[in-house]
Amino acid sequence: MRQRKMEAQTMPAGSSAAFEPYVALARPTTAEDWPLRFDAADAGADDGWRQIEIGHDEVVLRRRVAGVAMKAARPLNAYLGLAVALLDPEGWDDGVAIVLVHEDPALSVTLYSAPHIDDVVAEWRGWSAALGRPMLVTQADGCHRPATAMIGRLTLGEVRGRRARRGALKHRRPSVYRRRGAGRPGELTVHRGERELSARD
Repeated sequence: MRQRKMEAQTMPAGSSAAFEPYVALARPTTAEDWPLRFDAADAGADDGWRQIEIGHDEVVLRRRVAGVAMKAARPLNAYLGLAVALLDPEGWDDGVAIVLVHEDPALSVTLYSAPHIDDVVAEWRGWSAALGRPMLVTQADGCHRPATAMIGRLTLGEVRGRRARRGALKHRRPSVYRRRGAGRPGELTVHRGERELSARD
């Protein structure tokens, strides 16, 4: 299987998170692109990094803590969805990230981050479609809610009301009531034994 590595660029000098690179993963587009493997920063790991593998139905995280190799595997459907979040909610930095959110924050995975919001919606939708998880909105209290109405994995569109009839024909009687029913051959009336009436000049 082909291994896909994270593409990153260094944050500009003077940024509040200049020590951390931006994440710019290439989204899988073919079957050969899975599983997606890359390294991500992890302050709790011995070397400051962890290995992440995302497959069609499972997310695996590996790191080494106090010299012990640790592995956490979770089904992909255990993740709540893809949320957009600020990199620095309490500061002035406008950087944003797209995060594959788990109820346990330690298991959440950042898939995209940038110093601005340009193209974030396209990435958000793209990752949601690639992973089959819903798009989430991060609220002020840190909770997440679906960006659109959902029933299971089905996204509901806006309900449209029935269009009102307008114009000069609004009050016209429906044509269905003016239709004549077809006759029945068995009910034809036959006249016999009657004198024929004729007109002569």
